[in-house]
Amino acid sequence: MEKKYSKKTYITKMKRFIAALEKGRPFSIQVGGKKIRIPAEAEISIEFEKDDQNELEFQIKW
Repeated sequence: MEKKYSKKTYITKMKRFIAALEKGRPFSIQVGGKKIRIPAEAEISIEFEKDDQNELEFQIKW
């Protein structure tokens, strides 16, 4: 599932996520009408792919 957001909305969501990370708390987000709860101990990584286009992904796994 992928949902595109305006830059302003993306920044707001990322700020909430960063605040939760800093406090060691879980994070909840709604994507495409589905509510997702990310535990505080989730694994976070950044992935870069270069093919026909460049792609940078911020990944969270739990």
